Amino acid sequence: MSSIVGRSVGLETPLMGVVAGRLPVRPSPKPLIYLARSPEDLTSIPYRVLARRRLLAILAGGDVDQTTLNGIPAVVDLPPEDLAALGEGDVVFIEPGGRVVVLYKAGSPHNCLFVTNRCNCLCLMCPQPPGDDPPDMWEQNLRLIDLLDPREAACLAITGGEPTLLGEKLIELVRLVRQKLPKAHLTLLTNARRLKDLDYARELVLAGHPALLVEAPLFADTDTEHDHIMGARGAFWDTIQGLHNLALLDQPVGLRTVLHALTAPRLVPYAEFVYRNLPFVAQVAFMGMETTGLAEKNLDLLWMDPFDYRENLAAAVRHLHRRMMPVSIYNHPLCVLTPESQRFARQSITTWKQVYPPVCDSCAQKSQCGGIFGTGVRMSAHLRPLA
Repeated sequence: MSSIVGRSVGLETPLMGVVAGRLPVRPSPKPLIYLARSPEDLTSIPYRVLARRRLLAILAGGDVDQTTLNGIPAVVDLPPEDLAALGEGDVVFIEPGGRVVVLYKAGSPHNCLFVTNRCNCLCLMCPQPPGDDPPDMWEQNLRLIDLLDPREAACLAITGGEPTLLGEKLIELVRLVRQKLPKAHLTLLTNARRLKDLDYARELVLAGHPALLVEAPLFADTDTEHDHIMGARGAFWDTIQGLHNLALLDQPVGLRTVLHALTAPRLVPYAEFVYRNLPFVAQVAFMGMETTGLAEKNLDLLWMDPFDYRENLAAAVRHLHRRMMPVSIYNHPLCVLTPESQRFARQSITTWKQVYPPVCDSCAQKSQCGGIFGTGVRMSAHLRPLA
């Protein structure tokens, strides 16, 4: 989730609402947060007529006359580029100190419900280490679902932490999303350990049918390596059982593996293991590492320049593709991949994390490239413009 910071005016409690750049003539059933892109927006006739009855809060830039706020809570002095990044239908959470968190970006394929900070693993490269949940986390997510437009919400992921630690509440959440957002394709990001319980897996599948996709990590073709990376003994066999339970239930499943110094050397044996033992998976994704959180802490152990494993990656992708298994490469700029692999690369980095260093300015393929993580502390030394 991205966030921006301005100056709080009259904000005493946290607020959540839908961003509106235009004020509707008819009453809105949802709380609106008015996006004033210029001071003149706060003196227009529609604003003066409708503001008090329709608005939960205001977001504005500098040079705002506070009398034009009409006593409505506001965050002002927001930088112009931050205001420009907000749009109609976005859902934001405003903190009393003036921080504005974008919980949902209208039109983006990267929106998610972050349902827990807790996890039953401690992955060496986790970009967001586990922690305790705030007491209002469940209610916040229910409120967010209520604020989404069922006509517009097309993609939504449930993530954490480990969502299955919610137990029956996860089933309830999945069912609620299917009821309130019937057009949304729902992805559950889970390590699948809890899904070794066939009854629980069945409940989940029934709640999410027909638009649920389960994406699970498998980091190695051996239990020793996988468990070491996951930081949890027994995780490999838990996940394998969970994946086979989902296959038994005809639930579409995708596999993900993060590439670093511990996984990259065994990519071809990994691909062979997946082909032989998990032929039912809907996709295999090879993911670049986001060098933040625990990945930054363990960087000396994990870092390997993507350019240096490009041939191994190409061989693994070739192995699966020739056996007609869908395969993708996530979180890699095109220039660090072999020409053969580039067509499998996807623009997968969440929009607010995605950046292009200055060396990319003259690249002829920039618009097709996924860029790099702006949140990371390390990037490839081999970034270069492509013709």
